Amino acid sequence: MLVFLGSAANTFPTVKTAEQEIICSPAGPHSGEIMVALWMVAASVFFALMGACIKLASAKVGFFDIIFYRSLINVAIVAALIKIKNIGFRTRHLGLHMKRAAIGNAAMYCGFYALIHLPIATATTLGYTNPIFQSVITFVTARGQLTGRLLFSVLLGFVGILILLRPDVPNGEYTATLIGLLSGLLTALAYFNVGKLVRTGEPELRVVFYFSLVGTLFGVVMSSIVGFAALDATSLLYVCAIGVFGSLGQITMTRAYGGGNAVTVGILSYSTIIFSTLLGYLIFAQTLSFIAAAGMVLIILSGALAILRRAPAKKVATASV
Repeated sequence: MLVFLGSAANTFPTVKTAEQEIICSPAGPHSGEIMVALWMVAASVFFALMGACIKLASAKVGFFDIIFYRSLINVAIVAALIKIKNIGFRTRHLGLHMKRAAIGNAAMYCGFYALIHLPIATATTLGYTNPIFQSVITFVTARGQLTGRLLFSVLLGFVGILILLRPDVPNGEYTATLIGLLSGLLTALAYFNVGKLVRTGEPELRVVFYFSLVGTLFGVVMSSIVGFAALDATSLLYVCAIGVFGSLGQITMTRAYGGGNAVTVGILSYSTIIFSTLLGYLIFAQTLSFIAAAGMVLIILSGALAILRRAPAKKVATASV
């Protein structure tokens, strides 16, 4: 799930991977830093578990079915929160919502595709390239200053990407790697539109509602065309777990961003890659080559530098792609 930090000065998100929506929470000025770290680590565990469940479900459940069930569970949760908070569903910015939802859902589809066809650790790392693209987009659109740190972080990230795109990767994985990389780019573009919506005064929950609603409708249409897969008890458990772990990840992540320093929490979010690597080994017996591990480390360092470059002076509301 990707996390957006919106303020007047910083309209781009700080970090977080593929897929994922928002639940807003007020900042807790007296929250302990240890507790904040534990919330973010818990969120990383939930997101890694969600990724593992996506890969497990894909053995029997169709790609569009997974998208449908994930979006349906999320839209139900967000709709309930909107009702509880009495926010309302009506909007004056439907066109902008649809644009944001289209890009955000495309990012999610690419991220899911990568999770299904690549080792979990590799797919997760590719999803975390979005801070690299955010830095580039911010420089281009805002005409920001090309600092040495910015240039170094971007170049470091792209070296890591090139390593993951090494020539010896099988053709099938090479295509999936490019699609996973596309998810990072689309996530950065989606954040750009989330920032526009938040600046118009749209509540974050309403932004996520329309995002999930579009995902649900698209999923049901595509699944109806290709045919829904029959769910046995195991498959049902997996698709439910995808929705539950995704929502738990959002909630715990938001608690972390609401109570702690955004830079610290953003860097801790990269622990999702560690947990994904562990799950890949334990569940799927996936191991990483030294070259792939080196590329992942460079991408992580690049993302951390990009987060440090933005270093917000104060905590702000969180949102997701």
